[in-house]
Amino acid sequence: MKPAHPGANPLRTLMTSRFRALIVEDDPAIRRLVEKLLVRRGIDIDTVHDGAAAIRALMSRHYSVVVLDLMVPEVNGFEVIEFMKENGVRSPVAVVSAVSQHALTRLDLDIVKLVITKPFDVDEFTKAILTLCQEDAT
Repeated sequence: MKPAHPGANPLRTLMTSRFRALIVEDDPAIRRLVEKLLVRRGIDIDTVHDGAAAIRALMSRHYSVVVLDLMVPEVNGFEVIEFMKENGVRSPVAVVSAVSQHALTRLDLDIVKLVITKPFDVDEFTKAILTLCQEDAT
């Protein structure tokens, strides 16, 4: 079996490929890092760089988790969360952002299951995302 992504372990991909994450991040370096971390765990990935593309992706499929930066172009992360709420999109959201604590009080905690502040510990991030994927699968 060929890995779904370069560098992915084929056996691990086979075991966990039921998980798919949407990464919404406009910073290419952070987007590549998050993708690399999750692909290593066998999670299939879709990446977008703005909120409008995130909404299009969310309309087309279910994601085990959405890794969402709040300050993305076109449609910001707060609006993506509002879209999810209004349209019954039930994918759990992990907000990864450098916004102020005050701004985070606006988040809908029925949708946002995790808030990770940049910069973040990669091991803790990966474990938390895997936990959200597993919870979504049950």
